[in-house]
Amino acid sequence: MTVYVISTYLQVFDEQRVLEYRKLAHPTVAAHGGRVVVRPAALQVLEGPPAEYVIVTEWADMSSAQAWYNSPEYQQARKLREGAAQVQVIITAAGP
Repeated sequence: MTVYVISTYLQVFDEQRVLEYRKLAHPTVAAHGGRVVVRPAALQVLEGPPAEYVIVTEWADMSSAQAWYNSPEYQQARKLREGAAQVQVIITAAGP
């Protein structure tokens, strides 16, 4: 079942570090069998807390998404983002 990893950037404190993170993180998605389906673009929040942008990746199944997230390559990239942004990351399955 297709799953999505949704990364919501609620607040960015250091745009340069976030850009460095994205340069390292995005190639890890393809390397682990996923694909980026939503990149940062214009965003309108209709309900809930404000957000600066959203990134969505698509995966064949939950285990593939989790393997990517826990991979050494992604975790190395993720360290660049620590403290540079307040981010919520969720994994969700596509509906029936």
